[in-house]
Amino acid sequence: MSALVAQPVWPAPARPARRRGDARPVGRGTLQLVGPGFVPPAVQPAVEPGVPARVVSRPAQAGAAGLRLTARGRRLLTVLALVAATGASVALGALVGTAANPSSSSATTTTVTVAPGQTLWSLASAAAAPGEDPRDVLEQIADINGLASADLAVGQELLVPVD
Repeated sequence: MSALVAQPVWPAPARPARRRGDARPVGRGTLQLVGPGFVPPAVQPAVEPGVPARVVSRPAQAGAAGLRLTARGRRLLTVLALVAATGASVALGALVGTAANPSSSSATTTTVTVAPGQTLWSLASAAAAPGEDPRDVLEQIADINGLASADLAVGQELLVPVD
């Protein structure tokens, strides 16, 4: 439950208006508020009649128009830079790996259906060129087809390299 309390409002005593540029000195009993970005007012020297006034330019604040990053923003930029560097190194590694070891898929292949009684060795021996070791061809067949063992099923289709 809430209640309203009415209190009398007394008018504030009238104060004389201050002119722009009049600075009151900070003295005892005067409160001066200071916070982030506080710039104390510049004290203007008295100008003597007949003497030209000097123009003093204030240097621009360095970070006023720039981007200010928080700790979270700096961490995010660091993580993004690391992800970009990792991606670039993986791409470069893949490019170098492809150039160093050309894949066997660039060689011409033919599809062979496994007949009853055929083994991986017999397929490799038939596909090997004269004077070529059938073990190398057997390894190529296993790599191309992703075979984990030499077991073949009847009717299975295999890619076999052709020289």
